[in-house]
Amino acid sequence: MNIGLDINGTITECPEFFSLLSHALRQAGHRVFIVTYRDPDITDCTRQELEEYGVSFDDIYFPRDEEHLPDFKARIADELELDLFIDDMPETFMAMPAKVKRLWLCDPAIYDLRRITSG
Repeated sequence: MNIGLDINGTITECPEFFSLLSHALRQAGHRVFIVTYRDPDITDCTRQELEEYGVSFDDIYFPRDEEHLPDFKARIADELELDLFIDDMPETFMAMPAKVKRLWLCDPAIYDLRRITSG
């Protein structure tokens, strides 16, 4: 499997979990890609932060100039043929290719699930 992970609001919220998960996935032969909307100018800082968290990954992707968040992550998901993407922003999932499974790391302090699901 090819798995995409977001950083802010995802890995940063549960770094121990994503450290364990990323190592287990890669040891099992899966590929883990970091897909972040962070500024590409801080690539080294971002790599160091992920190393401090203990997150293992194959590669990291940053947006191109003027590329909008949902479109950027959807483009990378398509290019890498991701099977699964884990993110904290449901807006990201709306643009994902249909074949990509999505796991939402939901912060109940931000999203009221009772209001969202009582459509």
